[in-house]
Amino acid sequence: MNVYARIATTTAPGGKLLHFPKPAQAQSRLLIPREHGSWAIWALPLISGAAVGYGSARDAAIAPVLWFSLATASAFLIYQPLEILLGLSLLRARTPREVRLAVAWIMALTAIAVSSVLELLRLHRTLVLVLGLVALVCFGVRTLLGRGRKWRVPKQLIGAVGLTSTAAGAYYAITGRIDRVALILWLASWCFAVGQIEYVQLRLRTAQVRSRREKARAGIRVSLFHWLIAGAAIAAWLAGAAPLLLVAAFIPALARLASWLFRPWRPLGVHILGFSELLQGVVFNVLLATAFLVRL
Repeated sequence: MNVYARIATTTAPGGKLLHFPKPAQAQSRLLIPREHGSWAIWALPLISGAAVGYGSARDAAIAPVLWFSLATASAFLIYQPLEILLGLSLLRARTPREVRLAVAWIMALTAIAVSSVLELLRLHRTLVLVLGLVALVCFGVRTLLGRGRKWRVPKQLIGAVGLTSTAAGAYYAITGRIDRVALILWLASWCFAVGQIEYVQLRLRTAQVRSRREKARAGIRVSLFHWLIAGAAIAAWLAGAAPLLLVAAFIPALARLASWLFRPWRPLGVHILGFSELLQGVVFNVLLATAFLVRL
């Protein structure tokens, strides 16, 4: 008899079966977003937007971007516990203590976010309210879609609109303006995030697909989207709206997709996939920032 069987059949004096308590749920799982990819979709555009703003503005302001980063970080960390309290997450607050902890966490972060926004208003960065409204609308739409599995990917795409707005927000916080560059940074970051989300879902769906023909058939929609983004970047360059190097920012994602299509089948390593996509995000944002800092 193995150790697990012995535990299951252990009885207390008097013949009553002993009940072992379930392992406690780590409280950090309630408070810290569990979708690791969302961290990169939020933070990397913020860094690239700040870099472009700092490099392109003669009188770059550092204090506003620090307050903006604090405000967006607070809002980002509020999201998951708020979903849990609203019953929109697969996670649950199991005890009254966990509910109190989530409420206290939300209240503390809300106070930090409000204070940061007020400081931004004092620094004449009033358009952060528009960006905040966009994020709030994205949260509302995700809420309306509920918890159904069929809405999982659409919810991620909608959430990415709010998360990637940090690119335009950080640029605006430093320069004091939302112009064509800010909007292109936001749009490019969102398009890349959409491509990442769709690629990850494709890899998960085709984990057991072995032939190149079947992979090509399954990935045709994702492939067309990647080529469409690259074509849009070329069109923006030809129209004089974006630098030529913006096209280069999307090439590694195309190369990654082509590599998957033509290489021999191998078992899917989820952790390796997550790490490689994080690296893809870093490369994209470095190239994106470079495209606007080194005009060709």
